[in-house]
Amino acid sequence: MPVLPRTAPLAGALLLAACTATAPAPGATGPATAPATSRAGRVADRDCAGLVSVGLGDDAWRAAPSAGPAVFAPLDYAWGDRAGFTARAADAQGWRRFKVAMRLRPGTPATVTVPAAQRGVAALTYRNGLDDTVTFAACGDTADPPPAAEFAGGFALREAACLAVDVTWPGGTARVVLDFGKGGC
Repeated sequence: MPVLPRTAPLAGALLLAACTATAPAPGATGPATAPATSRAGRVADRDCAGLVSVGLGDDAWRAAPSAGPAVFAPLDYAWGDRAGFTARAADAQGWRRFKVAMRLRPGTPATVTVPAAQRGVAALTYRNGLDDTVTFAACGDTADPPPAAEFAGGFALREAACLAVDVTWPGGTARVVLDFGKGGC
C-alpha cells in the first residue's frame, strides 16, 4: 500500500471544496441543483470543467485500484484501515465520507455505479449529494490529453464494506472492489 505525502489530505480537501457544485442563490437564474440528499435514481454528470490535479505522483496512481479506464486513489484514508474507518465521525444520517480522487483515461467517458445491493450502505459523492451513479465526460483525447483527467469527490459509507464499484465505458464494463474498513477484500 503506498504511503501518501502528508500534504495529500489537505490538498484533496481543498480541491474537493473548490470543485463541488453549489445550488444557485435565491433569485438566481439557471437550473437548480437537486437536493444534496436526493438519491432516487438521479444520474449526476461531471464535465471537463471539474478536472483537478490532486497532486499524487504516478507511482501512487499505478498502485491504486482500477476498473477499465478509471483509477481510484484515496486522499484522506488508507484502503482497508479498520481503525481509520471506525474513527471517522458519521454525519446525522450515519454516513462516513471519504475523499477518493478518480483518474480517467483521457478521451474516455465513463459511468461509475454502486450496485443496487450495496446502495443502503454506500454512495458516491462526486457531486454535493449522495449518488448511486455518476457519469464523467471524456476530457481530452489520446492525441491531446489534459495534464490529468482527475476528478475530486469520493464515497460515503454507513458501515465498513468491501464496496463493489462498476465502471462502464464505450466498449466495456469492469468492477473494482474497494476496501473501506474491512482490512482485506
